[in-house]
Amino acid sequence: MESQPKMPTGYSVQLPSDLEYIPPLRQFVAEIARVEGYSKKFCFRTEIIVDELVTNGILHGSQDVHSAITLSARFEEGSMNLSVQDQGGTRQNLENLKRAVYSPKPPSNDKKKGRGLVIVQMLSSEIKIDLGEDGQTQVHVVKTIDPDENQAQREKLLYESDL
Repeated sequence: MESQPKMPTGYSVQLPSDLEYIPPLRQFVAEIARVEGYSKKFCFRTEIIVDELVTNGILHGSQDVHSAITLSARFEEGSMNLSVQDQGGTRQNLENLKRAVYSPKPPSNDKKKGRGLVIVQMLSSEIKIDLGEDGQTQVHVVKTIDPDENQAQREKLLYESDL
């Protein structure tokens, strides 16, 4: 029997600018990825990406605790698209964000901060920053699967469904 292509699945969550919301949010997104059939490795890396992006939005893109952060996740055949939107920080925060994403070199070893987006870049296929006319900042990330890794996962799921 020929399998039909899977329809994309999308989710969006809005949360207050409070770091306490990050652990359950990252676990939620990783669990969705697992249910969608992605490997444990992919799900673990997804948690790291969500953690770093939302933390960045809260610390640098929120004016106060009442500012909203929105995480959108869309799962398509072979990839996941994440978008984190915040209220927009200061002009300096935006310049720092652009420098962190588009800089060809990682932060120096003497810096205690600034590694999160470098990690996101390493774990992602693509990262892009958009600044809305309303001042809101969106960071978009695409993570594609490693074909060899997910083939083993698919075979396991097919085997388990035959039992």
